[in-house]
Amino acid sequence: MAESESQKQMAEFKGKKRLGDFLFEAKLISHDQLTRALAEQKRLGKKLGETLITLRIISEQVLTEALSNNLGYPFVDLSSTALEPDIVMAIPETLAKKQCAIPVSLENKTLTVAMVDPLDYECLRDLGFASGFRIQPVIATRKDILEAIDRYYNLNTSVESIVQETAQDYDESLLQIIPEISPNAADAQSLEERSRLAPVIRLANLIMTKAIRQRASDIHIEPSQRDFRVRYRIDGLLKEDLRLPKWIQGALISRMKILGKLDIAERRMPQDGAVRVRSDTREIDLRLSTLPTQYGEKMVIRVLDQGRMVVSLDTLGISPRNLAMLRSLMKRKQGIILVTGPTGSGKTTTLYSMIHAMRDEVTNIITVEDPIEYSLDGISQVQVNAAIGLTFASCLRSILRQDPNVILIGEIRDLETAEIAFRAAMTGHLVFTTVHTNDAPSTITRLVDLGVPRYLVGSLVMGVIAQRLVRCVCPRCKTVMPPPVESLVSLKIPVDSVKDVPFYYGKGCAHCSYLGYHGRTGMYEVMEMTPRLRELVAAGADEQDLRSTALASKMSSLGEDGLAKVKEGITTIEELLRVIEIREDLQTFCVKCGKSIHIDFQVCPYCSNAVTHHCHACGKPLQPEWIICPYCRHRVGGAVPPSALPKPRPA
Repeated sequence: MAESESQKQMAEFKGKKRLGDFLFEAKLISHDQLTRALAEQKRLGKKLGETLITLRIISEQVLTEALSNNLGYPFVDLSSTALEPDIVMAIPETLAKKQCAIPVSLENKTLTVAMVDPLDYECLRDLGFASGFRIQPVIATRKDILEAIDRYYNLNTSVESIVQETAQDYDESLLQIIPEISPNAADAQSLEERSRLAPVIRLANLIMTKAIRQRASDIHIEPSQRDFRVRYRIDGLLKEDLRLPKWIQGALISRMKILGKLDIAERRMPQDGAVRVRSDTREIDLRLSTLPTQYGEKMVIRVLDQGRMVVSLDTLGISPRNLAMLRSLMKRKQGIILVTGPTGSGKTTTLYSMIHAMRDEVTNIITVEDPIEYSLDGISQVQVNAAIGLTFASCLRSILRQDPNVILIGEIRDLETAEIAFRAAMTGHLVFTTVHTNDAPSTITRLVDLGVPRYLVGSLVMGVIAQRLVRCVCPRCKTVMPPPVESLVSLKIPVDSVKDVPFYYGKGCAHCSYLGYHGRTGMYEVMEMTPRLRELVAAGADEQDLRSTALASKMSSLGEDGLAKVKEGITTIEELLRVIEIREDLQTFCVKCGKSIHIDFQVCPYCSNAVTHHCHACGKPLQPEWIICPYCRHRVGGAVPPSALPKPRPA
């Protein structure tokens, strides 16, 4: 099979003209120029295209445009194209440099390779043999290919060699680091000198570059008693990447501190800093935070890609029903809209996407944040600085004198900030903000606990958006698997009710680093305040009453939204169980219509189908794995519909 494919590809490329013949027939070079170039090529042993450019017979730009336009090969601008490191490794570095070629993408066993000369059959044959894939050439300039080879293959620089080089450059007396030593001028000078050594700089650059390439949101540099490790948070989960000797720890942390303009002599107090770097023509903001621990300073670096900061609301994973409610809330002229969820649940992305959608020339939008994560054009953004007294509350007082239409507050943390935010909403402003709660109804309770009067909460809160992030099944290795029985049982979902529902899982491939997941999407719970909900808030109703009323109107719970994404093949039940707790509010599917319903329901409210998981004798709800009813001791021989249940005895 592989041999026939190779023969087919050989015949295909042998039928194409050689580069010299093509350029001559296209009247881009003369016969004399071609003869001279061939002679020079034979003498130097270089490729013809490179020889033509060296002799200045033809420019690289003209050669690239001619091959692309006349032969139909696509042109790829490698300076602005991000490549997957795992795909790049399909071709060894030595061969890539020899043939001046670099892989761009891989799909259906066809490896797309950027080349200078796509008509070079011998090159295509060597690349196909080395990679084991069918080669599809595209065109790129030699300069871009060489720069890409240098940029991407250096990611695989041996950490051991860097560590060894670091050890050679260090004096033995400097290798021991004692965390409890009080910092002084000599220590600071020694650390600074060591942090400027070339191996340490290379190691720091390697750590940051790998984090950016692997789409990490955070870098964790964590010390232990005998060594320290580097972990990346990718798609919400930490993954250990490096474990390094203890004696490099101080120099590496100091190098990072210098980049973030922190005090390298201060190791007893937490510090925060920031630095902006450029990678693959993209600007990346790195937010540094240090924390003194038992075995030295721990550093966490937040990676903020300015090129991927704002996405459309349509691409966040919001269901059409929730999206319609969200757009309805955004049209309000005044009031408060709250986004809630734990740290790292995507609240900032949702807020920025909403603000981005509302931005126009007639709307004055001002934000007050701590910190400003992404810069938005056309929006006034204020950075909180508590050290000089610039707090959320003081900023808001001044913002109200700036004639804003829309105000974004990074977070309501105390009563003072909450009072000013509600005062702004009372005076004709639309306020967006966040509160740390688990779901939408509990946000109301949180505001009341802060001290905001119930009548203000009930009248000014327009809606609450609760959200979580779940990993998506990798689209390149996505496959249908049998239903996960254990996970279904833990959710109290009968296996028979989902026998026709396909469950998708990722087998693992280079694209997803063999994890089966790639990227994340959001799950949302949008609670729009209705007149009935406002009455309950003012009357002092608890969270359960608020949740029941909201579910009875328009709100779909986080669990329901998550299960819908499982049915669509976007994520998995295991991922859903990892992120949220859904056992209490959503526990089964309707066999007929597939809607998510509560375990206690005897009839599906969507299609009136009888639910078949109740005891035949007493009518009590049963769990799928039970073999006997715990209420009446009746042996469960198969659930029956409610119509077949015995009539209750008269009192």
